[in-house]
Amino acid sequence: MQTHQILKSGNFRYLWLGQIFSQLAANTMLFTLALIIYQRTGSNAAVSGLFLAYGVPAVLFGLLAGVIVDHFDKRLVLLVCDLSRALLAALLFVVLDNPFLVYAIVFLHAMITQFYVPAEAPTIPRLVTPDQITPANSLFSFTYYSSLAMGFILAGPLLRFTGPTITFGLIFGSSLIAALFIWRLPPQPGAHTLTMVLQKDIFRILRRVMSDLGDGIRYITSSPVLFDAILLLTGTQVVLVVLGSLGPGFADRVLEIDVRDASLYITAPVVVGIIIGALWVGNRGYRYSSAVLIKTGVLSAGVILMLVSVVVRLSRMGTNPGFFDSALRLPVVSVLFVLLGIANSLLDAPANSTLQREAVGSMRGRVYGMLTAAVGGVGMLPVVAGGVLADIIGVGKVIFALGAIITFYGLFRIRYNKA
Repeated sequence: MQTHQILKSGNFRYLWLGQIFSQLAANTMLFTLALIIYQRTGSNAAVSGLFLAYGVPAVLFGLLAGVIVDHFDKRLVLLVCDLSRALLAALLFVVLDNPFLVYAIVFLHAMITQFYVPAEAPTIPRLVTPDQITPANSLFSFTYYSSLAMGFILAGPLLRFTGPTITFGLIFGSSLIAALFIWRLPPQPGAHTLTMVLQKDIFRILRRVMSDLGDGIRYITSSPVLFDAILLLTGTQVVLVVLGSLGPGFADRVLEIDVRDASLYITAPVVVGIIIGALWVGNRGYRYSSAVLIKTGVLSAGVILMLVSVVVRLSRMGTNPGFFDSALRLPVVSVLFVLLGIANSLLDAPANSTLQREAVGSMRGRVYGMLTAAVGGVGMLPVVAGGVLADIIGVGKVIFALGAIITFYGLFRIRYNKA
């Protein structure tokens, strides 16, 4: 009922639809490029290079972007970001044969995205009533991951049945549609325009930005609750990015299917699980404490990833009958990925609620900038290491190791009764 009331607000609906089309465009683009690069190189490391190019800007610009965005009309920032990313999507199609140019354009795309994220979330409180902020953020969290996952799901079928030309044309069009919805939003009262900023002393602006950046870092590190929420959200997103970078290789070398079907048999089950988990948490799971949900989600995710690797390994042993038979490998692994999506929702929803509840309005942009920077910074090492190790020791072993690390972390939270 609350969600229905929120969506009656035309301005919030424009922002929400803009988010959906923007996320669909960005993530369809990223996974389409991953499939194309793997098809042309056969290298997990090359795909990891793509995700690295997408992650580095978060480290370089994530923190500063959150501070800078706080001084501008966030509607204008979102509009410029959507239009710029549409142009870059069109340029990508032209340079597909040159991996280094692809990496460069993806880097620029990700740099622009650093300004999009901290401009989007702080806009929500301006468009809804105070009692609607929590359900509005829950809706955005749900659609963020659903759109992210749907973008990954659509990439394979689009590439298989329409080819790169139409696929990138749809990505370009989706970004333009997102910009159209954002354009319908009202300007932010009292925000600085670009002309106003350019008229000021550039050194004074830089000093202010660095001062605000320091305030943001101190604000987050002084709050154990905020810091833990960012740590958990960083972990969930890093795991999804690592799986995304390993997806084509896992489909090709482990599941032994066409790499273009990776999104259907790997990403789609995770999406189904995320949706099931989000619906359960929203209707029944909220009765449990956040600590219980988070611990269950972390531990379950780690165990499930290890099981995926074990099932694949046993299915390759010809003497093992039953559900470990190679013919049943794909459906069993798909079910495990559904369970992985459910586990992700168990910890993601409480952590997102904590972040929204604890971060005050004036600092919210900086908090989200810190989150994107953490995902890029912390995520770079496992993405790069995962791709290189997958080429050396195998994708299955890398996924097992990832699951083992998450399991140990889950046991640590239980042992020390960490919320």
